Formats: sequence, structure tokens, C-alpha cells
Amino acid sequence: MADHTKDFVDVPGGYLYYEQHGRGPDVVLLGGGLADLRMWDSTVEWLAERARVTTWDYRDTGLSAPAYGPYSEIDDLAAVMDAAGVSQAVLVGVSEGGRRALGFAHAHPERVTRVCAVAGSFGEFPDPSPEETAAREVMRRHFAECERVQAADGIPAVSALDVDAWCPAAPPNARRLLIGLQIANARMRLMPEYHGLELNPPIKTRFDELKPPISIFIGNRDFQATQLWAHRLATQAPNATLTTVPTADHMPMFSTPNEFRDYVLAALPT
Repeated sequence: MADHTKDFVDVPGGYLYYEQHGRGPDVVLLGGGLADLRMWDSTVEWLAERARVTTWDYRDTGLSAPAYGPYSEIDDLAAVMDAAGVSQAVLVGVSEGGRRALGFAHAHPERVTRVCAVAGSFGEFPDPSPEETAAREVMRRHFAECERVQAADGIPAVSALDVDAWCPAAPPNARRLLIGLQIANARMRLMPEYHGLELNPPIKTRFDELKPPISIFIGNRDFQATQLWAHRLATQAPNATLTTVPTADHMPMFSTPNEFRDYVLAALPT
């Protein structure tokens, strides 16, 4: 395969857009829920010098098809990997992408060399501790404020509010990029129902069943709930390591790029 590929793959009910750059061990990048593969441009610049990097747009984002009915998140990733010629890979998933990567690793452990779960987002805690309950309440207040601002001031305003809450350490141009991606993918905010189906029962209840090694990254400037999820994963997964960076936020490829680069390169097969 050439050093740079852009293509679409058909999936039940739609199609997915993906790109592939570089040569070397396979790495598949899974982005945050309101972004698209453009969030990875700065990562691909250095990672493609060491690996063959596949990025892709989820349904309802970027150049991929909108979803009008249920589909499998796990099957979509498998379809992209098959089309891109990736039999086994390191999966790097940030935020929502961390959940998706872990779900795929549970369903297809033979196809996953390692999962890099970066600021993984899993929603409500099962059997929460008092600390976890309090942390989720902070997030629920943020989501309620997002709904209020969206109704009053529209998508650009809520996009800025959301990015500033999740990514307080992002430099100015990264902030502009992330706001722009949220605006471009506003369909995700406006949909009455999200159609993607995850692992069932969900991966957040099955960390102890994961077989591939897990490298976890969390920043102290992220939401407390996200930090607590990282610690849950590190405690429950059988083969997990935790990297904590005090100055990193939810998107460390922008807030602490050097530390993020070191973390990802350490996960590549030797």
C-alpha cells in the first residue's frame, strides 16, 4: 500500500472515510466524539515516520455517512481495518475513542497489539463511590449548561464552552481547531438519538476481561470523573499501566504534545 491513502469503505447502512499514512507497525487512531480525523493531523505528522497510521471518521462525523438506524461501533472499526489492510494494530483512542478501542479489544483481542486509552470516557459509574458520584454531578452540571447555551446562543457558543471545559490547557490554535471541529460535526449534538451500539454488556463493566495490554494516559487538568475512570481501568484491567501528566487536559496531543508523543511511541512494538 502507498504511503498515503484516502478511501471510503461500505458498511451496512452507509460508508466510512479513512486515511492511511506512513510505513511500519500498524496504529489506528480513534478520536473524540465531536471531532473527526482532522484532530489527528499533528499526531500523524510525527507518528507516520515510525508507523503506518490509519485514521477514520465515525458515522455522523467528517466525511462518513450519517446514521439513521442502529449500527455496531465494533463492526465499523473492523470494516475500516479490513479495508486498510490492517490485520493487527495498536489502537490509540482518546475520550469516546478510548471506550470504542477497549470494546473492540474485548471483542477481537487477536487483532489488538495494545490499547492506548487516553482520557477514556465511559459515562456513569456502575456502583459509584461517593467521590465518583460527586465527580459525575460536576459533569452533569456541565452538560446542563451546554444545553442551556446551545438553546440560547447556538452551536458556535456551546462548542466554545465545551472545548474550554474539557481542554483548558489547549494553546490558542488548538482551541480554534477543536471548536471548529465541534461546529463542523454539530449533527452529533442535534441528533435526537445516537444510533451506535457498543459492546453488550458495556466495556465499562468488563475491564477485568480485557486480554491485550492497556496503556492509560490521564491529565490532572481533565474532569475529575475522567481521572477516576482512568484509575478504575488501571485497577481492574489485568495488564494495565497508568501514565499521569499533571499539566495535561482531555486532549493531550495539544496540551502536552511532548509527553503524549513519548507515551504513544513507547506503546509501539519493538
